[in-house]
Amino acid sequence: MIKPAAGDRAGATDSAALDAVAARVCAQAQPADRTLLDAFVRQYYRQVDPEDLAAHSVEELAGAALSHWQFGRVRGEADRGRARVRVLSPAAAEHGWTSRHTVIEIVNDDMPFLVDSASMEVNRQGLTLHLIVHPVLAVERDASGALQRVAARRDAPELPRESWMHIEVDRQVDAASRPHLAAGIARVLADV
Repeated sequence: MIKPAAGDRAGATDSAALDAVAARVCAQAQPADRTLLDAFVRQYYRQVDPEDLAAHSVEELAGAALSHWQFGRVRGEADRGRARVRVLSPAAAEHGWTSRHTVIEIVNDDMPFLVDSASMEVNRQGLTLHLIVHPVLAVERDASGALQRVAARRDAPELPRESWMHIEVDRQVDAASRPHLAAGIARVLADV
C-alpha cells in the first residue's frame, strides 16, 4: 500500500490511495484544471504495480504526477515527432516536492521500443533504474498544444497516443550530469 505522508490517510485499498494522490494534486491546481488533472493522475498510475508504489508517500506521488503534468501539459507543433525530456533531482525548495532519486520526465508520440531505449541509455550511463511509470495516454490538445482531454486508450480509440515516462534513477547530485543524461535519452529516442 502507498505510505501516507504526514496528515494523509491513504486507506486500505489501492483505490483509496489513488484517491488520496488525486486529491492532493487537485488541491494544488487551479479550479479550472481539477477535472482534467484528476483524470490524468488516475491514468498516470493506473497500470503501476502497487508494490512499486508502496515505497513512495502520497506526497511524493502527487509531486511526481503534478511535475510531469506541468512539463507536458503544453506540447506545441515544434514538439511533434520528437521527445521532450527533462531531468531533475527534485528538492522541495526548487520543485515543490522531493524524491530520493533523480527523475527523468519524457513526453513523446507513442511508438514501440521507447522504454527499452530509455532503459538502455540509463544503463549505458552507469545508473540504476529504480522505477518506471509509463502510461500511454489518448490525448486531445487544442491548437496551441494545451491538453484538453486525457483518457485510457481503450476509451478513446480516435485520439492520438502519447507516451509519458517517469523514470527514477540513482540521484545525480552533480547538476552538470543531468543535462548529459537528458541529451543521451533524447538522442536514443530520436533514433527510435
